[in-house]
Amino acid sequence: MLGLKDIHLSLGGRAILRGVDLTVSDGECVAVVGPNGCGKSTLLRILGGMEKPDRGEVTMPKATTLGHLPQEADLDSDRTLEEELLTAFAEIRSAMEEMTRLEERMAHTDPETPGYDRILDRYAERSHLVEHLGGYSMEAEARRVAAGLGFSLDDMSRSCREFSGGWQMRILLAKLLLRMPDVLLLDEPTNHLDLETTLWLEDWIAACKRTVILVSHERATMDRLANRIVCLEWGRADVYPGDYSHFVRESRAKREAHLESYERQQKEIAAMEAFIRRFRYNASRASLVQSRVKQLAKIERIEPPFRPHAIHFRFPKAPESWREVATLEQVGHSYGTLRVLRDIDLTIYRGEKIGLVGVNGAGKSTLLRILAGRENPTEGQYLLGQRVSLAHFAQYDTATLDSDRTLLEAIEAAAPPNEAGRARDLLGAFLFSGDDVEKPLRVLSGGERTRFRLARMLFSPANFLLLDEPTNHLDVTSRATVEEALRSYTGTVVVVSHDRVFMERVTSRIVEIENHAVRAYPGNYADYLHYKEQLVGSSSPETDAAPTPSAPIEGRNESSTKTDSKEARALERERRRRLVREMRSVEKKIEAGEREIEECEKRIAEIDREMVRPDAASDYARLTRLAEERRALERQHSQALRNWETLHNRMDELQNEE
Repeated sequence: MLGLKDIHLSLGGRAILRGVDLTVSDGECVAVVGPNGCGKSTLLRILGGMEKPDRGEVTMPKATTLGHLPQEADLDSDRTLEEELLTAFAEIRSAMEEMTRLEERMAHTDPETPGYDRILDRYAERSHLVEHLGGYSMEAEARRVAAGLGFSLDDMSRSCREFSGGWQMRILLAKLLLRMPDVLLLDEPTNHLDLETTLWLEDWIAACKRTVILVSHERATMDRLANRIVCLEWGRADVYPGDYSHFVRESRAKREAHLESYERQQKEIAAMEAFIRRFRYNASRASLVQSRVKQLAKIERIEPPFRPHAIHFRFPKAPESWREVATLEQVGHSYGTLRVLRDIDLTIYRGEKIGLVGVNGAGKSTLLRILAGRENPTEGQYLLGQRVSLAHFAQYDTATLDSDRTLLEAIEAAAPPNEAGRARDLLGAFLFSGDDVEKPLRVLSGGERTRFRLARMLFSPANFLLLDEPTNHLDVTSRATVEEALRSYTGTVVVVSHDRVFMERVTSRIVEIENHAVRAYPGNYADYLHYKEQLVGSSSPETDAAPTPSAPIEGRNESSTKTDSKEARALERERRRRLVREMRSVEKKIEAGEREIEECEKRIAEIDREMVRPDAASDYARLTRLAEERRALERQHSQALRNWETLHNRMDELQNEE
């Protein structure tokens, strides 16, 4: 068990942590959440002993081993990947080296002497330790963990310096997992992982039986792993039992109750202060004034509700392009002898929001670069549609950001000639204000870089967005803003993201890259997963033996069969597109109906509270007006419920048609 007691820390004159208390039990997984800059990473560094608090105490058993994964890589090594990973087994390797020395000593020592027995006892002790710690399988374990994090067998012989920053972060993570410390302190561990690798890491954490303290913005990851959520706001820590979804519900209710208490107290304070100001110099009411002054002094002030700062923006209206935005015909791509893509046929249509998925190394970023025109395919043809203007958000854009140019200068340079004056306002919408706009690009943090690059895109009149991990380093609130901006965007989007919630809420079609080829699935990421599960469930020997719709039928001409099959697939694709469009439309109407029902219920509750107040009970005209409003709201509420039920029935019908 480890704990924090009354932890205080200030940086640059600003209070970061103000009396944080936390106890974590052995084997527990705790997720730390909060807006950017609230002190999450600082809290992990204090737990890991890398930073000392101004006040307070960190407690843990003496023999506890800690492992800390920072947000950014600091790996300066000439070793190969395999050599670097094996450094995680320091205790085992030390014991094996001692065993080698002991073997040499035994070779030169008389077996009949007491010294030989002492050497033999020490050798047996070291051998037992190596066996207990799995030393004879450490190379295999290193390769297993490396494969889980996306490294190939060929990568094991590559120098660590050859890997990019994101892959170096994976190396640090792999070393940490191989060390297996008692407590894992993980700061945004999934930021540089794709969906498949994230799932592998989640499985590893769930099975490791270690204490895990996790800073994350990945909602699905926290839902799957976390036993408790620690929310940092205004330097204080509130602890919520359960997963992230439970935390969202509980924290919303808590915020609403806090806001109600705060507003009620503010009204009471305002009334007292108004009374004092009005009658301060009225001798006949001096005692009443003094009574109010004393009451005011005794009030324990409720802090104003915390309102997290988050980016706020919408993409500008996209200029209309032709229906076919981009077309890939028999596209293939290789890097030397390494085949990445083969025979890709894909058409992207106006208004689509496509999620690009596939295992690590499948070619997602390569396909995005081809679509962006940053790479030419080695085979086939890529056609960009008429009146298409694209913007590309690359996952790693170090060349552009490694500059002494300030944020303001960079945004002004990206702006059209007549809009440079908007640059400072635009930066403000992305939480860059005051002196922040004078920061050089090269010193920006991960979250600041993401926010800057999103801001820069808003000056582009693009109608085709290519986004590679656009929410990396953003907090949950800011991710929700990006989601909403993309949902309301009128142009076309192709996005790669490891955030499953983000993919479910934004996409309308999933394109999977597997074995160098692509396959499209209508619907969002949840629909894609559901289809894949059904596919796995139906792949029994009996099912495999049954004829498929695309299989040749005896007695028919093969070319005719292929033509018919192609036409059938085209008709099916069109049917699915119409189905998805209608489902999206119905879903939006359901959401609007739910908002209307909620607003009616909220206003009816307000009227009920108002009608029982003493001052309203004696005001007949006011009561009559409130009663009429309530009856109208009840009629509106009943109609909204009927509409909502009709829409849900229609959604059930559409889902049955899938």
